[in-house]
Amino acid sequence: MDKSEVKDKVCNFDNLYRAMRHCKHNVMWKDSVAGYVKNGLMNVHKLKRSVEDGTYSIDKYTQFKVYEPKERDIVSTRIKDRVFQRSFCDQYFYEKMTNSFIHDNVACQLGKGNELGRKRLICHMQWQYRESGRSVNGWVLKADLTNFFGSTPHELALNAVAKLLDDEWAVGEAWRVIDSFNQGPDPNVGMGLGSEMTQITELAVLNGLDHYIKEQLHIRHYVRYMDDLILIHPDKAYLQECLEKIRAWVFARGLTLSKKKTQLFHIKQGIRFLGFRYRLTDTGKVVMTVLPEKVSHERRKLRKLVERAKAGLMTRQDVDSCYGSWKAHVGNESKHKRTHPGRRAHRDNHNLILIMDKYYKHLWR
Repeated sequence: MDKSEVKDKVCNFDNLYRAMRHCKHNVMWKDSVAGYVKNGLMNVHKLKRSVEDGTYSIDKYTQFKVYEPKERDIVSTRIKDRVFQRSFCDQYFYEKMTNSFIHDNVACQLGKGNELGRKRLICHMQWQYRESGRSVNGWVLKADLTNFFGSTPHELALNAVAKLLDDEWAVGEAWRVIDSFNQGPDPNVGMGLGSEMTQITELAVLNGLDHYIKEQLHIRHYVRYMDDLILIHPDKAYLQECLEKIRAWVFARGLTLSKKKTQLFHIKQGIRFLGFRYRLTDTGKVVMTVLPEKVSHERRKLRKLVERAKAGLMTRQDVDSCYGSWKAHVGNESKHKRTHPGRRAHRDNHNLILIMDKYYKHLWR
């Protein structure tokens, strides 16, 4: 696809308007979004003209913090720029970037996500069980990068993008987005959370590491969710060697492994991943239970919500809905589970849910 064809497809009015309709979902309560959509035809036409004549520029970002599930610095993209980036991703960027991703790179992609990551980890643990002669043997290397988004050099991100894109104009637009994240102490380091393009770009930054682990280190049992890596192998010494090579790989690119979160342990201890603990039993079953700190967090949250409801700041129905969502997440009786059997990993939290039900009823007394 030549340069003009890519640009024309991304800047097509219908594609931009479709992107705007997608971007407004669940955020029409924002004045900026409502105002943009109210005059959507005119605003999309202006956006199309500005990109085509080269006057388009990215507006200043909005920065804020979120505290769920943990404290993070978010860099929010303006609605105008989100519309363009959405069209850019839908029409060209996403497909080109993800074509070379391995199957076990499970974050931020269509048909993938948290649930696939959980299921793939369970599969790898069971495969290790069978390869070990139906015994609970094997070692786990769990690695995590320190401040992955905030410490990614712009040059590293651009190289990852340029390697996968075949269009000069598209590479230039990707660089425009990457270079716009200059709010930190070093303007040439750091990518903002909150942009779809940065999510895909960060996946591509470690794409080379995925292929290095699979093809050169020959680790068969491997899963990655963004910057969380899980490697399973029967030889502890070999995993220790892999750890040193992975540390050298990321260090050469200006990144560092977290000393606190990078661990090497026996598979019997269970693996903590994506909010759950996975324990391999002697029969080969993987028992999946929610992490204790997640339970404590939910108890504190419910207590505060009930207090707000009793004070008249919200309704009992809203609190019930919030608690029901958590139960659907940790249990096996969700509507999604019933309508799409087999797509969710089986949870083993029945007793926990009974205890939480009693606790929830007690809060309303």
